[in-house]
Amino acid sequence: GALPLPSPNKMSKDSSIWEAKFEVLRINPEGKKFEKVSRIECNAKDYDMELKLDVHWKLFKCKPGEWIDFALASTIELNASRGREDNTYNQTERKTLMDDYDYVMHGRLFQIDQMKKPGVSIVYASFGGLMMSLKGNARNVPFLQPDMAIYALLKKAEAMELDD
Repeated sequence: GALPLPSPNKMSKDSSIWEAKFEVLRINPEGKKFEKVSRIECNAKDYDMELKLDVHWKLFKCKPGEWIDFALASTIELNASRGREDNTYNQTERKTLMDDYDYVMHGRLFQIDQMKKPGVSIVYASFGGLMMSLKGNARNVPFLQPDMAIYALLKKAEAMELDD
């Protein structure tokens, strides 16, 4: 089944978060184009979604057959009383959603394409030039809007138990 949403204390009223477990299928299928960047291609069977994501390879390494927990979030704040982020770096040592992940990127969602198949779309984002495409049912991530600031969060995950 689908992964449960974070407990209420991990999600502010202002934020939206979506998380899924993805299996890494391929790394750099079109060849390695940059020394420190690799493109990972993954599939989330629970959501029938495909993810292509560029990562800094020295900071987050994975290989085909491994699983990652991948999340998209509109904020990293855990506390709704903090309000919306104002695009300034907060240097206080507070707990954030980032504490639960190994690799975090901040960027902008720049395009959502509707596919011919009903309900299927591709979401595109850029994280300082590292690109992401997420293809699948747009209802899985209804909070995503063009030109919104977004966080991508990743961590290694345990292998998923497949229901036969």
